[in-house]
Amino acid sequence: MKVLITGAAGFIGSHLAADLHNRGIRVVGAARNVEAARSRLPHIQWIQCDFTKDSSEDWQPRLEGFGAVINCVGVLQDGLNENSRATHIDGARALYKACRDADVRRVIHFSAVGVDDSAASAYARDKLAGERMLQPMDLDWVILRPSLVIARNTHGGTTLIRWLCGLPWVTPIIGGDQVFRPIHVDDIADTVNRMLSPRAVKRVSWDLGGPQEVTMSELVAAYRKWLGFGKSRIWNVPKWLAIPAFKIGDLLGWVGVQTPMRSAALAQLEHDVAGDPSEWLKETGANPRSLTACLEADVAGPQDRWYARLGFARPLARWALGLFWLVTGLVSVTVSADPARAMLAELGVAESARAPLLWATSLFDIMLGLAMVAKWRVGAVAGLMLLGSLGYVAALSWLAPGLWLDVLGPVTKLLPIMALTLIIAATEDQR
Repeated sequence: MKVLITGAAGFIGSHLAADLHNRGIRVVGAARNVEAARSRLPHIQWIQCDFTKDSSEDWQPRLEGFGAVINCVGVLQDGLNENSRATHIDGARALYKACRDADVRRVIHFSAVGVDDSAASAYARDKLAGERMLQPMDLDWVILRPSLVIARNTHGGTTLIRWLCGLPWVTPIIGGDQVFRPIHVDDIADTVNRMLSPRAVKRVSWDLGGPQEVTMSELVAAYRKWLGFGKSRIWNVPKWLAIPAFKIGDLLGWVGVQTPMRSAALAQLEHDVAGDPSEWLKETGANPRSLTACLEADVAGPQDRWYARLGFARPLARWALGLFWLVTGLVSVTVSADPARAMLAELGVAESARAPLLWATSLFDIMLGLAMVAKWRVGAVAGLMLLGSLGYVAALSWLAPGLWLDVLGPVTKLLPIMALTLIIAATEDQR
């Protein structure tokens, strides 16, 4: 069978693509950024798609020869290049109309646990509308609503959980009484594989969850234990105190910075995040593993502990680095302009070249600082910062070698800045 997975570059989609490929199924992934997706999963074929733009006419020629479509596309909330309604309703409708017209009858649609008319977030309401859009269609659909999905790697909610675990001494949690049924992505993949059988049931909607109910507090405690961090004092943060941090996450989303701390995630925590998997278990005979069993089957390594500890520390380090360059550039052409020109004179720079050189270097610093703060092409910006730092060190070493011995260390302080830049560049990765 040839299967198309939309959103195959995402968390669930990439795991399904790898699992089905290993089972001998021919998998084709669909993603917006095909080159980035292919670099992570080079062993499957890729096609480009965009749920915010593609019509059913765009989809129809792409579906030739497929036996099934698995739709894993989803966005947490609106932001730069992200539109919840377009993704979960309009874009999905275009795909499913094309499936119907191309006679690709088997459709597996991933929704979210707890979607109902009382849903607290636009994300959940759009997910529900997407289900209702699909259900009347003449297709052999299956709707899957997983609870918290866990795996060796992380995304979304599980990323935030590990970041919280990486905080020392005190672990802040909003609420803490929310109940989850964590389910391993491999158990989801087993169900998807079953649903691809010609004899599989159709036109069913299931919640997927593991056998173990855990609260947010218990979940964090379990992951801290798995990571080897030991016990931590839980601090139940009042919602009003947490809202500003999540609002900042919303704003960052509009400049293309993805973070698990966004208002939709906060709203989801106040709603059902466990679901009722009884129908799924009854119909399929699935035997999902508990959270405890999943964690005990795997051993946390240094990379897991580094990721948890860097969760909140790395964004702060990136902001500090960006602000260093930004403020340095601004100060050089404002309050410190005269001393800067005097220094250039001492270094032997011609008077006619002092102002252009000062403005050129300052604008260079300002632009790099702004780009780093905005998380725009961090790897490339970090590379330019390194080259710029090396250029400053080389120029000062040639023109004023005595600055190496200056008590304030104007040259030697660039070395730890360069080391921090290398760390930021080396750890830049969206998924």
